[in-house]
Amino acid sequence: MEEKRMPARYRMDETGQMRRTWNGKLPEEFNEKDMLLFAIDTDLTLNGRVSADTLDAVRKAGYSYENGALMPLEMDHQKEAKMEQQNNTMEISVKVYPVQKESGNLLAFASATIGGCFAVNGIRVMNSEKGKFVAMPSSKGGDGKYHDICCPTTAEMRKALDAAVKGEYEKAVEKPSLRGALQSAAKEAAARPAPEGQRTADKGAR
Repeated sequence: MEEKRMPARYRMDETGQMRRTWNGKLPEEFNEKDMLLFAIDTDLTLNGRVSADTLDAVRKAGYSYENGALMPLEMDHQKEAKMEQQNNTMEISVKVYPVQKESGNLLAFASATIGGCFAVNGIRVMNSEKGKFVAMPSSKGGDGKYHDICCPTTAEMRKALDAAVKGEYEKAVEKPSLRGALQSAAKEAAARPAPEGQRTADKGAR
């Protein structure tokens, strides 16, 4: 007679008794997460939805229930922070005009279009002992000090604008350097004498 096999959801415990498991575990082997998922599974089986008490227990344990899985609340906070950061920044396009001759600490002028609908001119890329920085358009006030005419109002927007301007500046100064290097390489190649075999072939052609 063929031996009957127990379903995979059953296995033998330490006493040799065949018992039902959940996700391959016996109840005494459940950790906190297993117990929460078991409670959720039970609610769905009996009521077709997760009860408020179970959801409250999930939150108190530091989780949220999403799409059949428990997610750490820290991940939710990170998602919210990322979304908030995206909401606090807008698309930025930048044009940079490096100065031909260095004038003090001024490296370049720049303009930025923010959100495709607002343009800011008179931005400057400056140099200092601490490195390059972006200076917003400013005017001299009655107190004799310079004040920004316009500026980002959030740290996220300030960071995004600085990165965009500095990034375009680096691209702008790299282009002439690359062009000059290619021109120098072409001149060196033209001035280099041809190999002996090539010179002999040229004479034969004449």
